[in-house]
Amino acid sequence: MKRLSPNNCSVVVFQNGENELESTLQLLYKVFSDVNVKSTESQVISQLKQSNEKTSSTLLLIDAESCDTKTMDECPSLLLTVVDLLKEGFITNVVPIVYSSLDSPSYMVKCLQSGAADFVLKPLTEVVVKTLFLNVTRYRIQRTDLTLEKVEKTGCSIWDSQSMEDGQERHVWSKFKSRLKGVFLEENWISKLVAEYYTPKPSVRRSSMSSMLSDRKEYLKKQISCWDFLPLDLDMKDLIQVVFMILDHTLSSFEELKELRVPQGDLYHFIFDICNSYHSSNPYHNFRHAVDVLQANFYFLCKIGAIEPMYPDLMEQQQQSEDNMIKNLFEPIDIFALLMASIGHDVGHPGVNNNFMTSTSTPLAILYNDKSVLESFHAMSFFHLLKEHCFSRLTDLRAYPEYAIFRKIVVNSILATDMSMHDEYVQKISDQAERIKVHGIDFSDKLACEKEKILLCGALIKCADISNCARPFDSAKRWAVILSEEFFEQGDLEKELGMSVLPINERGKIRLEDFQLSFKKFVALKLFESISKVTSSMQFTVDSIKSNIQIWEDLKKRQICAAAATTTTIDEDNKLVSTPNTIPPQPTPDSSCTPSQRPRSGI
Repeated sequence: MKRLSPNNCSVVVFQNGENELESTLQLLYKVFSDVNVKSTESQVISQLKQSNEKTSSTLLLIDAESCDTKTMDECPSLLLTVVDLLKEGFITNVVPIVYSSLDSPSYMVKCLQSGAADFVLKPLTEVVVKTLFLNVTRYRIQRTDLTLEKVEKTGCSIWDSQSMEDGQERHVWSKFKSRLKGVFLEENWISKLVAEYYTPKPSVRRSSMSSMLSDRKEYLKKQISCWDFLPLDLDMKDLIQVVFMILDHTLSSFEELKELRVPQGDLYHFIFDICNSYHSSNPYHNFRHAVDVLQANFYFLCKIGAIEPMYPDLMEQQQQSEDNMIKNLFEPIDIFALLMASIGHDVGHPGVNNNFMTSTSTPLAILYNDKSVLESFHAMSFFHLLKEHCFSRLTDLRAYPEYAIFRKIVVNSILATDMSMHDEYVQKISDQAERIKVHGIDFSDKLACEKEKILLCGALIKCADISNCARPFDSAKRWAVILSEEFFEQGDLEKELGMSVLPINERGKIRLEDFQLSFKKFVALKLFESISKVTSSMQFTVDSIKSNIQIWEDLKKRQICAAAATTTTIDEDNKLVSTPNTIPPQPTPDSSCTPSQRPRSGI
């Protein structure tokens, strides 16, 4: 074992400004040979993982003034993130030290209680820098003790004390100990391995959201409050901000969710990681779709009256008596769970459907026994993300059993998006509508209320998942073209692999109008009509779908008429000569076009 000295330590400095940085680095380089400066939290986390592989210990020097905090005395968000990662074992041998110009004793104590090894006042001096490495020994011992304490609690308190009287020998625990140890102490490795393998590498760089202008934020708030919300017109920074606004608004609206409120920096960090867990190369199932589903569910909840809109004047609310009953069914944690399920419901989606996954015997299909393969993977991956971030308590049901309903709603809601179960789910919703109409809801029966609530959340996320059918027609058409392209790309892959291809996945086989009319009439409309019988607040979606159906039918008639009007002439040798395809080819950069450059969607 190497003797502890500054030579055995690396230093990572988190500071996003130039003030005092040069003088700080000069002092650090006099004592430490390995010093790295990072300006974003994601860069710090990445560097800490690399440093673990190279050196025995890493000192993390956190400039408190560089962190996004709502108040002056709030602990640096990076400190809280690093402490959580240490507790979960995702990084090791990291010693976080806060340095700040704020000399408040209460603030210093608060940082230490939150997990900092030390607190140093600015400006740094050479004498202080020379002693920083001593924190490694003290902090490492504390961390080891905490880990042992956690093992002891997990191994004994949870199991032994609940079933055995004091002094009684624990025969049952000794019998199961070797089998359950891996489950309860090392249960994270499976989800971690699968989630990290199948979700993409980060493609969206974290940026400071504080630079967004207030006018832009107000514009996004108004968009969130409108049904013609269209994420296709927003850039990635806008999408991140939309998610932040909805989650932050929800957490701030209910006193019951006070314990889940987190610093802005932590919430942005969580959202960026969700964004990066979606494959941006997917035409349809990407982060934009997730934001679309989130906004749709937020809008539905506002219409029902379960949560206050950001801009009430932009949303018509004409609630009937049954709507009040439905509204009272939702607790604040239920609302938050449904919204979280919305943004995480397609995490890691590969751009192909369940049928492809099972037909090709992918590892995920084998893992989940060919049942709701992608949806099971999404739910597992999303909880893995929750566990890694500021909402980790939502995943620890042994320590926080009150959050069991959160997991039930999130998991069941994500699983409800499996379209192979669509007709079965629509029937359940229809039965629920009839049941509530005849018997109402007995709020004294908690178990019955929970079942109704979980079913309703599944119905709402299913509606949100295909909400583009009910959006204004121009938006609905743009989504339809994008979805068709993803289907075509799967068909292209199936052809390349020598697999059979469904007509809907083959370019040029089915017109867009036919595809949309079939889906809206026989799939979407049944769902939305069923949920509108549960709550009349959803009737507007039925009206919108019917309006879109009429427009698609008119477009189809015009297409048929245009095809019939295609003129043919017979040349002098009685040979048929057809006029060119009525589909406009895609123009080339010089405004010319060729048949091979027609739109790939086949429209």
